[in-house]
Amino acid sequence: MRTLISFCLLLLLAGAPVSEVSAQSKKKDKIVMPEYPGGQAALRKFLLKELKYPTEARNANEVGEVIVGFTVGMDGIISGVRVLKPVSPALNAEAMRVVKMMKYWKPGTRNGKPVRAEMSIPINFKTVVDNNKYVNEEDSESKKGRDIY
Repeated sequence: MRTLISFCLLLLLAGAPVSEVSAQSKKKDKIVMPEYPGGQAALRKFLLKELKYPTEARNANEVGEVIVGFTVGMDGIISGVRVLKPVSPALNAEAMRVVKMMKYWKPGTRNGKPVRAEMSIPINFKTVVDNNKYVNEEDSESKKGRDIY
């Protein structure tokens, strides 16, 4: 029995330098993450324009952050949209609906070659009551009734 344990321990220790070598080779890879066309500012603008606070969620005072995960393919097309952190069925569905609308991203690359990449986006649903109307915290005058992201 001791011989078997020693042999397993020896195999584990012998494998350590191999993983260090592969970790060193990964450091040489130039990795660029996928990007929404126009960058973060364009993504934020898109979300503010397209998201609609579901009436049933607003009436139930549902608020929170839905995290939506998806895959950006080598061609930049979004697939595998899923909720990673749910809040409520209505808010989850709205967040997924809008993420599915984002057809194309600039794909991620490794050493200059396109690769598939997993991404996630937090989408915040917040409300503030002002004169019995729900408004966006950031721009209460121009977006009466809108209060997302």
